[in-house]
Formats: sequence, C-alpha cells, structure tokens
Amino acid sequence: MKTLLPFLLLSVFGCSQLIWRDAQLPEEISPSNDPNVNLVLTVAYQEKDSWNPLNGTTDKRDYKSHIKLVTNGVTGGKVLREWDLPSWALVDGIFYHTKSNTLFVLYGKNDEYGTLNQTLSIYPEVGGAFSYPATPERKIIFQMAPSPNGNLVALITASPTKDDEFTEFELSILQTADKSVQSYPLSFWTALPLYGIRWAEDGSKLYVRTPDRILVWTGKDLTETKTFPDCFTVPTNFGKWAYESADLAEGGNVKLGKKLPSPKLISNMDQIKLCR
Repeated sequence: MKTLLPFLLLSVFGCSQLIWRDAQLPEEISPSNDPNVNLVLTVAYQEKDSWNPLNGTTDKRDYKSHIKLVTNGVTGGKVLREWDLPSWALVDGIFYHTKSNTLFVLYGKNDEYGTLNQTLSIYPEVGGAFSYPATPERKIIFQMAPSPNGNLVALITASPTKDDEFTEFELSILQTADKSVQSYPLSFWTALPLYGIRWAEDGSKLYVRTPDRILVWTGKDLTETKTFPDCFTVPTNFGKWAYESADLAEGGNVKLGKKLPSPKLISNMDQIKLCR
C-alpha cells in the first residue's frame, strides 16, 4: 500500500501542485520627496498549491525584490537606477530622497514574509551601501523613517528573548553621512496605533508617541514635550503614505493623488488622529 500512496496522491491533487512556479505581487509605488521621481517595487517569489490548508492557499519561497527609481517624462517613465534584494520588502519600508540621492529600504528574512525580522539597508550615491543593525538576528526593527532632508534615519528597535517576547527597546537616530548612531532607551514599544514616530516637516525634531506621553528629540536629548503633531501614522513627508494614492499610468509615468497636509501642532493627546 505504501508504494501506491504517491500515485494516489498525484491522482487526487494533480502533478501541478508539486511544481514550484514563478509568481509576483502587484507593483507598488513609494513617492520620493520629488513628485516626478518615484520608487516602483516588485516582489517575486515561487509558489505551489498547498496540501495543508493551514499554510494558506499556496506555499511560497525564495522571495526577491526589485526596486526601480523612475522619473516621469513627456514620452513616459524613465528608469534612473535599479536595485535587487535577496528577499522581500514592503512598499511602506522603502524611501528615496533625491537631494541626498539615497535609497532607504527595510528588507526581511527570506521565507518569513511580513515578519519583524528585517534589516535596514542604505544605498547612498557615493560611499557604498551599508546595513543596520550589523547582526539583525539580535535586534528587530519596529519602525523606520528617514528625515525629510534624507540625512537621518529614525528607528525603533528591540531585542528578542527566548520566550518570543522583546526587551531593550530603543530609539536610534542614524546619521547616513558617517554612520554614527545615537540611541535612547524606551520603556516599552509595540505595533499599536498608540505608538508611533513622526518627523517635523523641517527635520529638526522627531516626535515619539507612547500611550501616556509624547517625547521629542531635538538633536541631543529625548525629553517630554507638551506640543506635538496631530498625526503619527505618517512618519515622514515622503514615501508610501505621504500621498492619498499613487498609480502607474500608461507609458510608465507615476500619477500621484493629493499630498497629505503637514500635521498641525496640538497639546491634547486625545486630538491625535489616524491620517491614512
């Protein structure tokens, strides 16, 4: 009977379910600080039909990401630069700044799509690419947002424990020019709307929201503040959530919807709203 089992399974499920096939997610757009220059992300992978419904409709493996920097033109979009990553990325984790000519991208651990096991890689125009943290398995990234001038990156990080929990929460500010990092301990962090970061429009301040207070970083210290933005669900003024919509038009140009307005400064935490 054992010798017949593979043939019975093939007849029930079909040979095609045993074959890995190429697939990809729809293209997504991350606007830069210049509305005529945008990133286009494509995530490709292999998949096959799953015999175990707990795995979802298909099993997936071997994620790869392709990022194009595209500029709009009279005759259509033109590709300025391209990057290939050996795993998956999410469109709200990629940013490009035209004045610093720098790509910021969070990419994940292969075959763990959408998890917190991610690394930040930075691709400046000169000086060579580099990543943070150097040992990603010892630190996870809850949030990442480059500053409006593209010179700094704000990160909320934590260290995983053996019990699948997190400890050693930190706010880190990374200088892209010299790779230096300033870090400040946080009591706790989690992926809930009550927690978030937001850059001031001129990049001079970073606001950090927790359930009971708002902190502000002004270049040296992290202190409590009584005035803060009314929106933290858009962490910076470019990228995926800076516009109401972004679509690829015929010819490869990117058509952007309305840009979200700059946040208002308020002093009542109850007035903070969701902005996307």
